[in-house]
Amino acid sequence: MVFVEHKTKILELTSNHVDRLHQLWSHIFEEKTCEDFLIRLKEHADSFYTDLLNESREKQECVQKEIHNLRTEASNLTRLLHEPMDVGDRPAGMPLVVWQLKLDESIEHLREGVAKRRAEISDLLQKQEQLCQELGEQAIPLLDDPLATPQEMSYFREHLDQLREQRTRRVEEIKQLRHGIKLDMKLLGCLPQTEEEERLLNQINPNLTAETFKSLHRMQKEFADQVQELRDQIDDMRGKIQVLWERLQDTDEYAQRRVRESTAYNQHTYDVLREELQRCQALRRQNLSIFVDRLRVEIKEMWDLTLKSPAECKRFTSYYNKNLTEEDLELHELELEQLKKLYDENKKIYEMYSSRTEMFARMIVLETKANDPNRFNNRGGQLLKEQKERKAITAKLPKLEQQIVELVQEYVRHAKSPFLVNGVSILEQMAADWENLRQPKQPPTSGKKDPGHKMMPPSAPLTPKALKGKPGVYGSTSSLKKTPSKMKLPSAAKSTGNLQKRRHPNTTNNNIENTNEPSAAAAKRNLIASLECNNAVLGTNTQRKMHKSPQKKVRVLDYSLRRDKINGRPSNGGRITHRNRPIPQVRVQPPSSEDNRSDDSEGIVDLMSP
Repeated sequence: MVFVEHKTKILELTSNHVDRLHQLWSHIFEEKTCEDFLIRLKEHADSFYTDLLNESREKQECVQKEIHNLRTEASNLTRLLHEPMDVGDRPAGMPLVVWQLKLDESIEHLREGVAKRRAEISDLLQKQEQLCQELGEQAIPLLDDPLATPQEMSYFREHLDQLREQRTRRVEEIKQLRHGIKLDMKLLGCLPQTEEEERLLNQINPNLTAETFKSLHRMQKEFADQVQELRDQIDDMRGKIQVLWERLQDTDEYAQRRVRESTAYNQHTYDVLREELQRCQALRRQNLSIFVDRLRVEIKEMWDLTLKSPAECKRFTSYYNKNLTEEDLELHELELEQLKKLYDENKKIYEMYSSRTEMFARMIVLETKANDPNRFNNRGGQLLKEQKERKAITAKLPKLEQQIVELVQEYVRHAKSPFLVNGVSILEQMAADWENLRQPKQPPTSGKKDPGHKMMPPSAPLTPKALKGKPGVYGSTSSLKKTPSKMKLPSAAKSTGNLQKRRHPNTTNNNIENTNEPSAAAAKRNLIASLECNNAVLGTNTQRKMHKSPQKKVRVLDYSLRRDKINGRPSNGGRITHRNRPIPQVRVQPPSSEDNRSDDSEGIVDLMSP
């Protein structure tokens, strides 16, 4: 209705204007001219409406283009913000300009969100750039198209927090490094020598880059090494001064007090000790012979500790020089230092070998006692004590030797040379000790050999491991070597003449009374039978236990008979039982020179009538 009304008005207005123009032109111009003016007016009207229509169409296209741009912008903003948004279509009947305004209003919050996100990203990137520049670290990117997501922004903030913590740690670390370096420089009494050292130590806002820390760590190591070297030199000089004082017997109280008061590890202490060391060395040169004599005493002690052989000692020819020089003094000091180093580095081997030597000697003593025929005369449980001690040595000695072997093998691997004791390899020495122990002892030259004794054939060399299962060394507490009491004794048929004579009392002893002859003869026969029985038992058990010699059995029989006679009761000593016979008197006589030709285990028995 409005359009029709406006159209009618426009048409009426146009018609009125055209009529008035035509009337005016008719009054002014001829008809033909008026007709031309009307044609021109028509053309003007047509041009006007055409221009107006074209302008309106351009305006429509512009609005439609704006709407399209708004749609594109909305899509781009949602992509940047990672937020989905549906713009939709223009409602029917809605003018394009209205739709344009609505679209523009709908994406305004997206524009604000993008601007805010970009501002945050810019701020974070700027902070990262500053921190990375200080720390010398590589920056990580934060995307601008599309914009970083909230999760990525959170991760980037954590990254910045880590950079800040790293910066704090580095600031603290650089303070500690500077403080330590300055302390070391103070001990050494030195100052920064270059601009770089000055910048590293005193710059107010130092660079916290890895290069800066590398330079500081290098400086710290250099000065720390110098300080450690200073400490080592101070300790070394203090030790040398102490040794020189003892050897020179110096009593300069002022110098000694000055050295003892210089306890700090700094340049001042170093200067004091160096001055005192030079003074003592000058005194040493003045008293060269006395000083060398004292060194020789210490060298001799170290030779004993390191078990040097005479041949090894003679190799140090300077030890025997009489015309001493400064070079001899230095050689003596070097020899003493090397001996001390050798002993200190292998102290455990020397101590264990000393214990092994003592234990081995004690084992030989115990084995000798175990072979002693008179060992059963001991009282107070001495045999039991020796047996326990022998068992303990049997258990400890192989382990100790194994430990020595392991340590010596380790020494040989490093030193590429054998470990010597008394000029011989320690392993060969221990093997030789066992070989010597295995060899049977030679009988005494003054006595005669036992006819029943048989030499054992030589066996393989004995070692601690090989002897573990052998009786008498590691398998049991018995002796390694056969004793005379264990050797095979002669039988009764091979008895000495003295014993044979006592089987015939009528021909050997005329002093026996006739009244006592039957009982004496019976006692003789029983005694001989007992001795032969003992020999038979001994022949079957010689490998299991020790036994007493016949001479000792006769002495025991004599003791038993005398005791029973004194006590006035029958006697069964020596396993001789005669319940209904008178007991003969037994007298033991020392063997004559002729009897010595027989076995030492035989005795001489003289039976007397009561």
